Amino acid sequence: MTYPAPIRFSAKLENIEPEKEAETILDMDDSFDEILETTYENSGHAIRAVHAKAHAIAKGRLTVESGLKPELEQGLFAQAGDHDAYIRMSTNAGDILHDNIHLPRGFALKVCDVKGARLPDADGDTQDFIFLNAPAFPAPDAQAFSKNLALTAKTTDKAERLKKFAADTFKLANDARQAVGLDPAPSLAALGGVPNSEPMALEYYSATPFRYGQFVAKFMLRPAADWMKALEGETVEIGDDRDALRHHVREQFMQNDAEWDFCVQLLRDAEKQPVEDASVEWPQDVSPFEKVATLRMPKQDSWDEQLVHEVNETLHFSPWTGVMDHLPMGNVNRARQETYRHSVRFRAEKNGCPIHEPG
Repeated sequence: MTYPAPIRFSAKLENIEPEKEAETILDMDDSFDEILETTYENSGHAIRAVHAKAHAIAKGRLTVESGLKPELEQGLFAQAGDHDAYIRMSTNAGDILHDNIHLPRGFALKVCDVKGARLPDADGDTQDFIFLNAPAFPAPDAQAFSKNLALTAKTTDKAERLKKFAADTFKLANDARQAVGLDPAPSLAALGGVPNSEPMALEYYSATPFRYGQFVAKFMLRPAADWMKALEGETVEIGDDRDALRHHVREQFMQNDAEWDFCVQLLRDAEKQPVEDASVEWPQDVSPFEKVATLRMPKQDSWDEQLVHEVNETLHFSPWTGVMDHLPMGNVNRARQETYRHSVRFRAEKNGCPIHEPG
């Protein structure tokens, strides 16, 4: 099948509204503060404002393919080769909840030894990628997302049984949509309307767009190992174990080598693939996801005490940690720049532990 030619990167693809966006960032910082301070007061330890609960932390390699098409040989992927990489699989809430509460999943990837001009205030030589288990963001822009975040802040540390009831209700609503042939609603999924799907069988998406060297793209991680593909559609039995996902995934990592295809979806149609509206799924019949690299995690303990401490306490993941060739684009990504740093500063100050890049 023939697809339109990829659109060249240009600052004109974005519609920046400085005053409006600055006000939204202040609102989001306030919500982050409410989440961070609540969880810190309860535990005496500062944790992430979002995706606080990790289920697996591992170290492996990202191998960039050789012989890619010229439009795919961009940025980090311009040269074939291996890079050390860290992953952190998580749940999106800002407090540490029982795994029987249905919530969306996250997958953070940090790639090491990445050459190129750095993004503003991006230390080290790493490139971060932040993924969700949904092809589109739960809100069209930062203003809408800020309202969701404010609600999350107000419910941080509230009774778990009420959160479970709410999440179960949202899940039933999404189940009803699917029963009549409708796709799951991203807004319901963001509030908990998702099943406890098998984490190792999920596809993970950047959901928001990024510069891709001369072009623009979204990213996806797709299960590649046969044993992971065989788990598609499976769910995890949680029961009374509040850390069931961690225990389940840890057993899988101990027994198997994990592998994902790292895929790129180029911007080819500015109308059907909007840069500023993050809630729109870019159609694959306009631009398919194409493999550019392989992410491999060899058999290991995905809850090794030393590595968990290093990643959870001394590292951070942000779409703004990286090179200019992968500049985050769109309203949501622009808001992430300051709000993620705001959260990092809080953790570093309260825990007395500088947050830095590996190596």
